[in-house]
Amino acid sequence: MQRLALPLRSMLRAASLLLLTVCAAAATAQTYPDKPVKLIVPYAAGGFSDALARLVAQRFTESLGQTVVVENKPGASTNIGFAAVAKSPPDGYTLVFGTGAPTINPFLFSKMPYDAERDFAPIGRVADLPYVLFAHPSVPAATFKELIAYCKAHPGKLNIGTPGNGTTPHLAVKLLEEAAGISLQSVHYKGNGPALNDLLGGQIQLLFDGLQQPQPFVRSGKLKALAVASPQRIPSLPDAPAIAETYPGYEAMTWYQLLAPAGTPAPVIAKLNAELRKFIDDPAQRAQLLAQGAVLRGGTPAELAEYTKAETARWGAIIKKNRIQLD
Repeated sequence: MQRLALPLRSMLRAASLLLLTVCAAAATAQTYPDKPVKLIVPYAAGGFSDALARLVAQRFTESLGQTVVVENKPGASTNIGFAAVAKSPPDGYTLVFGTGAPTINPFLFSKMPYDAERDFAPIGRVADLPYVLFAHPSVPAATFKELIAYCKAHPGKLNIGTPGNGTTPHLAVKLLEEAAGISLQSVHYKGNGPALNDLLGGQIQLLFDGLQQPQPFVRSGKLKALAVASPQRIPSLPDAPAIAETYPGYEAMTWYQLLAPAGTPAPVIAKLNAELRKFIDDPAQRAQLLAQGAVLRGGTPAELAEYTKAETARWGAIIKKNRIQLD
């Protein structure tokens, strides 16, 4: 009987500790947040990523009753910003609003300042920004199918701009070349802004980009929107076919997510996910962003984790096949 007492005592102690931990986590969620929350954005101020993050921060400030402060930490292909959050205390007071860069960067860099799989707790998927394939008016193709036919007849003749080697738009080019059996000349820039300027000037002929900046030039006839890289057509460009209509499964976009450091209490994650859903379910917010070509998403932390896993496998295969490396 004495031998049984110690294990039983240990089990009771462990159960008590577990109960105390659960109660403490629940209490934390009830009082969270009781001080300002820092939202790290791994991009420079002024772009769409920053603007969307600030919309989320504003809504969270209003609904949580504490200021959510946006802090821009650009650099190293987003690695600086994501690493800062990965190394932060897992208490819900430091979050990151970023793209799916952690699904790509581990394949591009030989050394990473964080472990994309282990260092983050998913909160929710925020939005998708599908790429549009824009063309200069000089390109002798009025439709996407005509463009593919021209590329097959003139391999390597057309230049397509990218915001940099290994970026998602660059990988979208590689994905299109593979799907369509064509060859394009990728011209790398330091961002889509300079690439768009050269597209307008005719120095390059094609560009994958979001809709926001090029949209006025499409309306004025200075650019052609030949196709979208989302699974279906988008309301803001109803006449532009989805590439997937010709090449099933083709999809390329910038997608946005909200993450916390790994180990953040589950009740805090659940509370943040619920607040994110309020933002995403706002009809006025959805309409405003849809007009800019962005689609609000939502979903559970588990669904984001599963999507991240699938994206990691998909883009990892493309990067390895094309032997793309940044260091």
